[in-house]
Amino acid sequence: MDFKEWNNPFQNQFQGEFWNNFNNLFNGAHSQPRVNLYQSGHELICNVFLPGIKRVGDIHLSVNGSTLEVSGSTSLEYNGFQIIQQEFPHGSYKRIVELPFSVRKDKIDASYKSGLLTVRLYRLIPVNEKEKLGIPIRDEE
Repeated sequence: MDFKEWNNPFQNQFQGEFWNNFNNLFNGAHSQPRVNLYQSGHELICNVFLPGIKRVGDIHLSVNGSTLEVSGSTSLEYNGFQIIQQEFPHGSYKRIVELPFSVRKDKIDASYKSGLLTVRLYRLIPVNEKEKLGIPIRDEE
């Protein structure tokens, strides 16, 4: 019996956050890469644990407002060997990270070393459109 069948009788009793925590454990959330997020002022550092990356080009990053998406595929296969214990998954992954604020798209730095993807992001500070911006005038005399 899988977890979905097991929890059906309990769905009416416990709803919302209670089951969401367990559903994430049993419905594949554990197969997503693990993330640490750090903030200092207007700067964020997002570390993503990605073992088994053969080419950095296999990691896909995108940012939209206050969301960072990391996707791709890892491979940890050994020819002639059968896996008998698996504590960190391999294969396709997709992780969406909710950031505490919107970030600039023009100022993102990402690097990968020893199984760790490090992404540096910077807060997007919107310009108040009602604010008048001074325009410098060049003196050509």
